Amino acid sequence: MRIEVTFYCDKGTKIDFNYNYSLSRLIMESLFDNKSALYHKGKPFKYYTFSQLYFSQFEISGDYIVSLGEEVHWYVSSPNPFFIDGLVKGLTKLGSYPMGQGEFEFKQVRILDDPEFTNDMEFTCMSPITISSMGRGAKRELYCRIENKCFVENLRYDLVQKYYYLYNSFPKNERLEIIFDKNYLENKKRTSRLLDYNGVKVLGYMVPFVVKGSPDLIRVGYSCGFGERNNQGFGMVKVWHRS
Repeated sequence: MRIEVTFYCDKGTKIDFNYNYSLSRLIMESLFDNKSALYHKGKPFKYYTFSQLYFSQFEISGDYIVSLGEEVHWYVSSPNPFFIDGLVKGLTKLGSYPMGQGEFEFKQVRILDDPEFTNDMEFTCMSPITISSMGRGAKRELYCRIENKCFVENLRYDLVQKYYYLYNSFPKNERLEIIFDKNYLENKKRTSRLLDYNGVKVLGYMVPFVVKGSPDLIRVGYSCGFGERNNQGFGMVKVWHRS
């Protein structure tokens, strides 16, 4: 289930690039009165993802995004409809939330239809995809780089684990091939993002890709997010229609 949230913000509002943690806190505060939506099988529910902020008009000023319009769009996705329902009710109750040097005022929410999931789909990123590889004896998290084999291998493994957690069984078909757009990688000046999430540096990538294989795993990636740290605003994708 996926929603589009529209906020109103004043022109000239400045927001630091590293706003993911603020959006995570917004979700937590929205669900404060509906804590059951934050748990699944007695454990904290982390199987949701959210997008970057989409400003109607903006400019970049140093380390800040400056809103030049009045609307900001934000997307949230989860396979759990109770989570989404609780979030919408919480956002409505909150009414507004401080963001950066301004205030976001809740305006409206729209439920989006899911695409038809097939065994061959193409996506583009709405937030960076990150996946880690803990090296032997490593004292800190090591991030796979998109050019390394472990990046796509670990993405597939992660989706299988998510599927098992959600449905208490493994998918009948675990085959999955992820092919990132080579032309985009070669010609786009900047495809990586290094974001600060509450003091932790997270490396991710914004690159379109084709995914072939199990529609069940593709559905999980679409609804929960591809890769890790989805509930921190990483790994959200949308269907890409080439022009």
